[in-house]
Amino acid sequence: MKNVSLLLVTVLVCNSVVFADQAAPASGTTQVQTQEAPQAAKVKAEVQKRGTGEESRVKAKLVTGAEVKGYISKIEEVSFAVTDKKTGQTTTIPYADVQKIQGAGLSKGAKIVIAVGVGATVFFLALGLYIRSRD
Repeated sequence: MKNVSLLLVTVLVCNSVVFADQAAPASGTTQVQTQEAPQAAKVKAEVQKRGTGEESRVKAKLVTGAEVKGYISKIEEVSFAVTDKKTGQTTTIPYADVQKIQGAGLSKGAKIVIAVGVGATVFFLALGLYIRSRD
């Protein structure tokens, strides 16, 4: 009887240790999930802001390094679909797989830099012509 009791206690202790290890996730896993969640939420908000249709062109850079270009044709809870206008091929992309998403064309900052550069060029040309005409 003593051996049966000892065996039963051993089984119960081992069983509780095994289940405790499985229930607690590894700290590295939790950290990775919390880092991915904000990026996925940011991408989802950007996609929803752009909406669907041929006017909502995007270029999505994936974590694998690949790029998908086209327009947003469908928005779902965990993914969105991008359709290539030329080929008609639709690619479904999970938000968590997107590293960076941007609209087609130049960014707002690039447009500002170009406008300032053109303005400065016109100013200096006009200044040069004015100084030359005074001579």
